[in-house]
Amino acid sequence: MRSFSLAVSFFCLTMIPGYAQPSSGDEWQSFTHVGQEMPSFTVTTLDGADVNISSLRGKVVLVNFWATWCGPCQAELPRLQKDVWQRFKSPDFAMVAIAREQSKQDIEGFGKKRGLSFPLAPDPRRQVYKLFGSAGIPRSYVVGRDGRILFQSVGYDPREFDRMVRIIERQLRSGQDDLRSNSGGERS
Repeated sequence: MRSFSLAVSFFCLTMIPGYAQPSSGDEWQSFTHVGQEMPSFTVTTLDGADVNISSLRGKVVLVNFWATWCGPCQAELPRLQKDVWQRFKSPDFAMVAIAREQSKQDIEGFGKKRGLSFPLAPDPRRQVYKLFGSAGIPRSYVVGRDGRILFQSVGYDPREFDRMVRIIERQLRSGQDDLRSNSGGERS
């Protein structure tokens, strides 16, 4: 009975935002780091569009790994919709949420039911996920215009999520500043 209580307690704690982080880096090993070039991959979204990360150079990109059964993912997905997608959706920003070990059928109804309008893609055999880590979702990656990783996180922590949003905002703003300075510098 005691082991059952401990298992239930552990499960509940992992469902609470902020408690989704592992106790050591070995448990949720990452194969990437901030500053490196984003691993190359292509996924097909639910609407049939191919998203090739290499072809998104020049944009700020958010890549998120999640699953329908993941409690911390369920806490994070509404924030991705409201605080990221609805706020930053533009020709300068791209986003894809990749469902680890889930099929198109697994995620179609889930996304519609929750009002998720950003691109969702299945990764039923971890073909893409395995480029990024050994375990642990949600995982988020912000990729700069040059194709390098600017931010990465494992788990859902509201403070880390807010930091990610600030990085996206700063990157998009710096791109606009660059455009203004370039157009201003060409005037005679």
